[in-house]
Amino acid sequence: MGRFIIIVVALAPWGFAIAETPAPDPAQQQKILADATDYATNHERALPNFICTQTTRRFEDFSGREEWHPVDIIVERLTYFEHHEDYKVLEINGRSSGIAHDQLGGASSSGEFGSVMKGLFSPASKTEFHWQTWFTLRGQKMHVYAYQVTAANSDYHIVVPGQAKDLVPAYHGLIFIDDHRHFVHRITMHADGIPKTFPIQDVSLMLDYDYTHIGDTDYLLPLNFELRSRDGKVLVKNDVDYDNYRKFTADSSVRFGDDDQPLPLPPKK
Repeated sequence: MGRFIIIVVALAPWGFAIAETPAPDPAQQQKILADATDYATNHERALPNFICTQTTRRFEDFSGREEWHPVDIIVERLTYFEHHEDYKVLEINGRSSGIAHDQLGGASSSGEFGSVMKGLFSPASKTEFHWQTWFTLRGQKMHVYAYQVTAANSDYHIVVPGQAKDLVPAYHGLIFIDDHRHFVHRITMHADGIPKTFPIQDVSLMLDYDYTHIGDTDYLLPLNFELRSRDGKVLVKNDVDYDNYRKFTADSSVRFGDDDQPLPLPPKK
């Protein structure tokens, strides 16, 4: 399944580079990427059913100088059940709201809980990786690789709601892999070759993962991401945070899409 995203991320890192440290030799680099590929391939299927809170702060800039002006703050309950993401809008600017997620308008994205990472490491993407540097991220030593995916092998969609426009561009970015377990902790992505006639330009994102305790286990799950794009002369930025992760229980219910019936719930224990 392709990833559907309207985005962009500031590539300015939260952390710092490690100077004067030799790069791993080619065999070590191959091992690190192989481990990261295995992790990315199996990441989604290892996730439990859970619920969390997604808070999106949206900004616009009409000056072109990143003088950001707040648009709104959207609080949603995000339910992850059987590898599906479902969003329920709870509040907009501090007031309760019943608006549907897909009626919010503006920039949005999907795939943060696995498919972005999985698509990047998929054999079908034929991703080219190149060693860049060492990096310290939230106190952990990281291997940083630059990557590139051509348009012919991309499954990255930029969709313009209401205009029936769906572009599949090439993309490039950086991947941050921890030195200990070779898990992915950060992905940056920038869309390449967007036609000048396409309404959305300069699409990019930065997605960070961190360990979160759910039930009796720690899982590497989205911590936050930044999504940027340009619509004409207007710059758009979404700052998204995830918190309050908890296990999906028998007292929870969730509907996906236009289904009339809720999904079956796990039995009470």
